[in-house]
Amino acid sequence: MYAHPSLALLSTTFSREDLFLVVYCLIDDWLRARYGGPNAPRRRRGPPPAEFSDAEVLCVLLVGELCHCPRERAWLRQVRASYRALFPHLPEDSRFARRAKGARELLRHLRQAILAWADADLSPLRILDSFPLPLCACYRIRQSTLPVSGATFGWNEAKRQYYFGLRPQLLLTLSGYVQDLALAAGNCNDAPALAAYLDECGEQERSLGGQVWVADKGYQSQPIVQWAKERLGLTLLVRKKDRKGEIPPFWQQTLDRVRKPIEGVISVLTECFGIEHILVRSDLGLYRRTQAKATAFSLARYFNQALGLEPMNIARYAV
Repeated sequence: MYAHPSLALLSTTFSREDLFLVVYCLIDDWLRARYGGPNAPRRRRGPPPAEFSDAEVLCVLLVGELCHCPRERAWLRQVRASYRALFPHLPEDSRFARRAKGARELLRHLRQAILAWADADLSPLRILDSFPLPLCACYRIRQSTLPVSGATFGWNEAKRQYYFGLRPQLLLTLSGYVQDLALAAGNCNDAPALAAYLDECGEQERSLGGQVWVADKGYQSQPIVQWAKERLGLTLLVRKKDRKGEIPPFWQQTLDRVRKPIEGVISVLTECFGIEHILVRSDLGLYRRTQAKATAFSLARYFNQALGLEPMNIARYAV
């Protein structure tokens, strides 16, 4: 377990300035250790040292998500008005959006670094599940101008109603950290979404050998299970459907207990981070906001683990 020295500021009562400082120090040290500077390498000329750095971009994004600010422009106005001394080179909204768009993949890399700091990547066990992500109310679809790709009608089993949007696939470690969040179409079933995600992992040459993923009954597909085992070395444990009038066997009940933490994580992402009410108008904007919320959750959980606090007490950082 690696605990950054600046985390001592968050052990007791702290202000938003302290939160900005801790998050910035953590991200800046990570970027310098990974890339040798506060900016990730680019094909073209990146920002000069005197301009707003990638470390500051990620810091503003993640603190905004930790403070549960739904509107990005309103959050940037608040930062300019109250914390100009911390970010004297904060650009205008449109330029900040372009900088955040260019740094969107850093959020996934930072999340992988958090797993290493928290020793959450030591266990080979992962939990996989999906949840509905409505983008527009059904009665407003004709008037909507949202150009988000893959947004279609889907069925919300928990609420027993249709919705218009996407269906993200959430991959969680056994200790409760978000490893990955993949977006799928709203009408895409879990098994085809899993097949597409495994294809992406194979193309990007991600190391999945030796891992064990526990999934719900919606991912039941023997060809996918066999392909993942032979090609990727990945073991998929998929819960089977219960027979009507019969008690689930002990093995199925064990899988239910293992899968229990992911329900709490989805609840926190929905109720605290508002992942079901993202105000964006583009594909990349939606991808960036969902990745930022998942990374902010893992960052808050890492803070709590390093400080010896309740892991799911995420609301303490909404200062």
